[in-house]
Amino acid sequence: MKLRLLILCMICVGLTCAAAADTLHLTNGQVITGTFLGRSSTGVQFIGPDGTSQIYPPEQVESVSFGPIPAPVQPPASAPQQVMVPAGSILLVRMVDGLDTKTAYSGQLFTATLSTNLAANGYVAAPSGTTVYGEVVEAKSAGRIRGASQLKLQLTQIIIGGNAIPIITDVFDSQKGKSSTHRSLFRTLGGAGLGAAIGAIAGNAGVGAAIGGVAGGVGSVVQRGDQIEIPIEAQLEFHLTQPVTLPVTQ
Repeated sequence: MKLRLLILCMICVGLTCAAAADTLHLTNGQVITGTFLGRSSTGVQFIGPDGTSQIYPPEQVESVSFGPIPAPVQPPASAPQQVMVPAGSILLVRMVDGLDTKTAYSGQLFTATLSTNLAANGYVAAPSGTTVYGEVVEAKSAGRIRGASQLKLQLTQIIIGGNAIPIITDVFDSQKGKSSTHRSLFRTLGGAGLGAAIGAIAGNAGVGAAIGGVAGGVGSVVQRGDQIEIPIEAQLEFHLTQPVTLPVTQ
């Protein structure tokens, strides 16, 4: 019975020490947490974290503080070095190079920049203005072949920190002249999130008509006679078809 009481007392003392421990600061810089038992001419009697009592001479004691053990300071979580941008992520780009079915050809390279940040999991992988490269997948000119003019584009690389990183996106299709104006406008702006489109067919296709536009009046796809033109500053929407791992920039 006495043994059980002794064990119970020791448990209670341990819980009390854990709940409201004292701190002994020694002159050599050592800090000990435990329970202060008293002070005498011989020194400070203190129970350390191992449960043993010890007397520290006065010349070794710098100070004693009373209270709970201070919570350890947790270092802030560091941002990851890389982030995976998932498939389906939108890349809204602004054309640096203009394209025209009169001169464009399959395999032709073009340059554009991101119109908005490319982010994933709360981290920015590529800020607005980042350079991207693309390729003309298909170019059809009504002046060279039978049928309507058409341009198909795809993004192939994104430049991060001076390095070209391969990306795979869906294919942007300019569609066919004014007969598919509505579909072309929807494909160009449907999910861009830029507000109301400012595109509408106006006048005779023979003298040129806007097929699509975005907020701010920037044209995306323009029909000029039988030809299709994607002018400089046009904004087009692409989607990643495969995930890509990019370094975090912010």
